[in-house]
Amino acid sequence: MTFPGLDRIEALARNLDDWQRELASRMTELEQSSAEGVSDSGLVRVTAGADGKILASELDARAMRLDSYTLAEEFTAAANRAQEAAAARVRDLVGEVVGGPTTGRGRAAGHDRRGDTDGYADRYDRY
Repeated sequence: MTFPGLDRIEALARNLDDWQRELASRMTELEQSSAEGVSDSGLVRVTAGADGKILASELDARAMRLDSYTLAEEFTAAANRAQEAAAARVRDLVGEVVGGPTTGRGRAAGHDRRGDTDGYADRYDRY
């Protein structure tokens, strides 16, 4: 006796294996990725990891001429941009694996991803 749905279940299982391999590969890529943010003046450059952690920062020598308040604003802007870019990278990689944008917003829907705080990537947006 043959079960009509058995072929479909076997095909789904094969697809799941392929998806799991692809996800593992992308997770490795994600763990090694980083993103950069630059302040409006270009004097401060910050690098963030995929988890939002600040990995590095660079100050142009001219930044030392800024008052402390302005320098702090420049650093904050660069850090926020780096973290936003890292979160966007996470959403892109996850979206590629699952077959579309993970939040229902983003490039595929014609929206800018900055400020997107709903959906799967919530835990990255707080960084």
